[in-house]
Amino acid sequence: MPYVLGIDIGAGTTKAAVSRRADGTGPGWGPAQPVTLGARSRTVGSALAMTPDGDVVPADLLRPPADGVGGYLHRVGDSLPMLFGGDYFPAHGLVAAMARWVVDRVWQQLDEPPERVAVAYPSGWGNGRLHLLHSALGEADLAQTALVTRARAVVESHQAAGRVPPAGGMLLAYRIGGSTCEVTLAVPHGPGRLELLGSAELDEISGFDLDDAAPADARAVIQSTVDLAVHTVRSLGAAPSDLSAVLIAGGSGAVYPYVSDLLSAAFPVPVLRDPDPAMTVAAGAALTVRPQVRRPAPPPGAAPGGPIAPELPALPEMPGAGGLPTDSWPEIASGGVTLRPPRPPVAVATVRAGGR
Repeated sequence: MPYVLGIDIGAGTTKAAVSRRADGTGPGWGPAQPVTLGARSRTVGSALAMTPDGDVVPADLLRPPADGVGGYLHRVGDSLPMLFGGDYFPAHGLVAAMARWVVDRVWQQLDEPPERVAVAYPSGWGNGRLHLLHSALGEADLAQTALVTRARAVVESHQAAGRVPPAGGMLLAYRIGGSTCEVTLAVPHGPGRLELLGSAELDEISGFDLDDAAPADARAVIQSTVDLAVHTVRSLGAAPSDLSAVLIAGGSGAVYPYVSDLLSAAFPVPVLRDPDPAMTVAAGAALTVRPQVRRPAPPPGAAPGGPIAPELPALPEMPGAGGLPTDSWPEIASGGVTLRPPRPPVAVATVRAGGR
């Protein structure tokens, strides 16, 4: 059954979700659903290792477990490459290698390639980092992958569930991860269109340790992220009460009560989260690349109804702060290919200095 794939590569774990055609051939698409990536878990560690045969795989899938190389997502754009497998590779090549592995893994499980792929990236990235990642994905045979901001993925996920409307009102997307917290102010302008007003990220929030932290310590860490959210909103000329909603993504069940309480105290608007916040970004990324069915305007004097317009790709994000239009869509393979695709080596793209 045809499907589209969304990938969320985090500091600690990588997640994926797919959306399938509702009936296999018709225009409708079903909700996004998580895909199992690990041996016994739907997530897999983001740290990568190289096998003796030269394959690039998540380190925690090797037996015995191997020391892996992680932290590459936030190194994208650095002028210094990373030591991996006895050689040096740019960080964007490692991001592409993980994306390639996820595509192969899902292809193997579902016995067919995805029609389209989306990779979520930090919402504050500039064009420099995006061009580096586009280049690396091309070398990994994923040149048509759509890059979408994490903020857009969060908004798409909540819109698909009917929690927020497709247009109107400012939204604050709050994503808490293992080592960073990202807050983004955005305005939806209809299906597939999102204007990013501004984004900020707080590094080293010790998100990996929040589950085991004492309540007072956990609240103090989360309060710093809420303060960042308030500061970001005010710096863009808005007040907390001007928002339509705050959308939560990421994190674990142990911290949700603190996150919800502190955000609700700071923002007098609905604070919303998915039933499965850890998968919000991956699910939303998949939803962004579902082909849209649009009806053309009827000609003057024509009767209502008529044929449905062909499927079109979702409209890109509007180029606000941290946004870059995406006008290409993936075609991973064609025909009835059911064999597992060969995994290419790590992309060794030229390291380029410049804007990030």
